[in-house]
Amino acid sequence: MVFICDKPYESIEFNNYFELFNFPLSDFQKYAIEAIVKGHHALITAHTGSGKTLPAEFAIQHFKSQGKKIIYTSPIKALSNQKFYEFSKKYPGISFGLFTGDIKTNPNADVLIMTTEILMNYLYSYTEQKDEKSPELQFQIDIQNELACVIFDEVHYINDQDRGQVWEQTILMLPQHIQMVMLSATIDNPVRFAKWCEKGSTDGKEVYLASTDYRVVPLTHYLFMTTTEAPYKTIKDKTIQQEIRNTTNRLIPIRTANGQFLEKGYYEVKNMGTLFDKHQFFMKRKFVLNTLAGQLKRDEMLPAIAFVFSRKNVEVCAKEITTNLLEDDSKIPYIVRQECEQIIRKFSNFKEYLELPEYQELVALLEKGIGIHHSGMIPALREIVELMISKKYIKLLFATESFAIGLDCPIKTAIFTSLTKFDGHSPRFLFPHEYTQMAGRAGRRGIDTVGHVVHCNNIFEMPMLSEYQTILCGKPQKLTSKFHIHYSMILNLIRSGNAIGLNTFVGKSMIYNEIQSNMNGSQTQLAELEQSLLQKDEIILQMRTPLEECNKYITIQDDLPLYKNKKRKEAERDISNLKENYKWIIDDCQKIRERNSLNHQILQEKKQIEYLEHYIEIHIQNISSILETNGFINKDFDNLTPHGKIAANIHEIHPLIMTEILFKSQFFKDISTKQIVSFLSIFTQVNILEEFKISYPPSSDPLIKCLLLDVQSMIEKYETNEENFGLNTGIHYSEMIHYDIYEEIKEWFHSETEQQCKYFIQNKLQEKGISIGDFTKAVLKIICISKELIQVCEMMGEIDAVYKLNEIEPTLLKYVIISQSLYI
Repeated sequence: MVFICDKPYESIEFNNYFELFNFPLSDFQKYAIEAIVKGHHALITAHTGSGKTLPAEFAIQHFKSQGKKIIYTSPIKALSNQKFYEFSKKYPGISFGLFTGDIKTNPNADVLIMTTEILMNYLYSYTEQKDEKSPELQFQIDIQNELACVIFDEVHYINDQDRGQVWEQTILMLPQHIQMVMLSATIDNPVRFAKWCEKGSTDGKEVYLASTDYRVVPLTHYLFMTTTEAPYKTIKDKTIQQEIRNTTNRLIPIRTANGQFLEKGYYEVKNMGTLFDKHQFFMKRKFVLNTLAGQLKRDEMLPAIAFVFSRKNVEVCAKEITTNLLEDDSKIPYIVRQECEQIIRKFSNFKEYLELPEYQELVALLEKGIGIHHSGMIPALREIVELMISKKYIKLLFATESFAIGLDCPIKTAIFTSLTKFDGHSPRFLFPHEYTQMAGRAGRRGIDTVGHVVHCNNIFEMPMLSEYQTILCGKPQKLTSKFHIHYSMILNLIRSGNAIGLNTFVGKSMIYNEIQSNMNGSQTQLAELEQSLLQKDEIILQMRTPLEECNKYITIQDDLPLYKNKKRKEAERDISNLKENYKWIIDDCQKIRERNSLNHQILQEKKQIEYLEHYIEIHIQNISSILETNGFINKDFDNLTPHGKIAANIHEIHPLIMTEILFKSQFFKDISTKQIVSFLSIFTQVNILEEFKISYPPSSDPLIKCLLLDVQSMIEKYETNEENFGLNTGIHYSEMIHYDIYEEIKEWFHSETEQQCKYFIQNKLQEKGISIGDFTKAVLKIICISKELIQVCEMMGEIDAVYKLNEIEPTLLKYVIISQSLYI
């Protein structure tokens, strides 16, 4: 049973653990520590900056003291890298390892830090019945005897549309003896989630739900508008001039620290915006940002982070700041360049970084106390910014939304330059949980007494009152299962000897609860419909028109549109006669139609209930049929074929398509390393200017063109199969491949000298609007795919293919396109 920690903590039993800290703990932290010590799970839900990491750090020290190992998972590589760096410095007596796909270090450490996907893939591989052809695992840990605890940082990612199922599957596969410490932002209905985590436990483990809505550092949210002298020159009315003075260049509260939305503040700014629009007083973003930055400095509200929902505008906004943000006696302008160079010297090729225009521009900003952070940056430069933040050198950081995902950033004020974002399809307002996550970066526990959130209302359109209220005060995102029954899951469960337990495994997922909930709703609806039908039958028994005549009337009327000429006239005459003979026929026919409609609804509801009852079984059966038809499992659905054994080990891309390509090409028999790299480039993701996007296979190489066409054909095949079976495996086939950097990857492959690499980056990439950060991610993706292929080729004894694939990493990683991290 979930233990809800909603009362003041009074027990003194665990005081010796609490006294390990030199500051008083919050009640939710005490409850979480109690759960860890007593061998239970802990789900900690709290606002950013409330101290929810403390129980995780306690767990690390607690289990290390018992000689046990810990796995710490995070949703993104950048956060994993940062945690590795942070923990390694903080706990020199504990060893830490890191696994992110790009980086693999210290596999025998006390604490292994990794992305959740790596843990999921490891668990699938670990449960496999070992044979001589199993691929080598990234790390080895005796789960039964060594592993005591898994810490899930940012576990609310279980609600992420694309990746949530990774957390769900990982939690499902963890052996029951392993304790979980789950750190989450505020989520909807945490009790329901905690109950699911506890479900099926046979060893008495409870989930302690240690939640707090209390912010140690309270947040106040403000609206901000500024103005030039133009309104005062144009508008002569002294009263209006005074209103402008009262509204502009001051922070107007819109939401209090206790969560109250202030309509008065909204209308003050809304009316001022209407006045400005009427007279066409438009303030340039540069003016607004500099005015606000100056005010924040004067009011001692720096450091601040300004959220900008466009990578390009992050850099533009940063360069627009001319206001001096530093104290008069600040040493930052004189020491930043030297410190950045000292940090980058960690890389053997540091001189190549020092010559980059991007590096020079970044350092110039840092010398002014300004930073930028977005995923399109060179990873090393992004890490320099993070390190500068930790040194308190940055007074104003411009960043995209991704910075809100757990990265450590001690700031006092969060600034919103917009309340809308592009979601991949169209612009939309921020969801309440997105806004809360970003706003929550403000206010540093132990440093600040209050935190501030400021909206730059001059530079974005004012939402309606209800919209604004929803963004700032709306409920957390509803937690729904993102679980998909997909090929990799079925293959890996069969591989691990759990073919018989497929239904049981899926039945433990959160999707089962939702199916049951939907089924209960359908059964309630069915009961109501059947009751309505009984009442309708009673009414029909009392009709004054004979039932036979009513049915005749309905049939003629329904068929009337199909008749022409003489037959139509006869039908109309029959209708007229029936109306004349039976005065109440129209009303009575309406009652019969309503009864027929109820019958139809009842039939549909019964079909829906039957479908829901067998939903899991049907989906497993249909996916297994696709796997069997295409040669991945045997006809009894309980053993993998050679194709299936390979597909079970491919996670980076569509496992079935890649496996078919391997066999069709005879494991790249007549294909060179360069050709393999070009081919694999279609499976990357990269942002590119619209005019440079390519919608057709560009290769003139007949071998590669054949492979590209094969992939297209296979995509169509599997997409059609899934549509025919009514499946949703979570695979987005329309976004699976692209040809946009096919030629660029080829050219990068051939770039050998520093001069060639520099020319390629500064000309070829910039020409297409491809950032170095995006290109680096594409290269690393190709390398991750190649590493998986190396493992399966070794497993199959394809030595020639292994040799070719092993050449990919050293050939692609050069100049500033590397997989290293400054944190390692």
